Amino acid sequence: MLKTWSDDYSLGIEAIDEQHKGFFDASHRLYDAILNCEGERMVEESVAFLRDYAKRHFQTEEGYMTKHAYPHLDRHKKLHTEFLEVLDGLIDELALFGPSQHLADRALEISQEWLIDHIIEEDTLYAQYIKDKNNL
Repeated sequence: MLKTWSDDYSLGIEAIDEQHKGFFDASHRLYDAILNCEGERMVEESVAFLRDYAKRHFQTEEGYMTKHAYPHLDRHKKLHTEFLEVLDGLIDELALFGPSQHLADRALEISQEWLIDHIIEEDTLYAQYIKDKNNL
């Protein structure tokens, strides 16, 4: 089931919240590309876009954490690296087996479930740290 952005996921850091919304959009595009049989090339481009988007987003987050001396930066970066590796596995699966309903479901689960869990369980920690540190 496609999940949409909810203000419940908002961290109160506008740039990050906007990127998180974009992450939801990118995962929807990938799911639609697979389900609508838009062709293997379009699906490959959608997966690659999602991975590149995630990489850029993680760089932005890590920049915020570095700027504010977040004490758990290394652990958070490790989670980002692990997610990029999962997306690489999805790209490999696509190359081996092509687009399928299974791949669409897996892509959606990976991107949306991970994102929601990551925002709620991890990103809220650094956002609160930044707010507390800056008396916001």
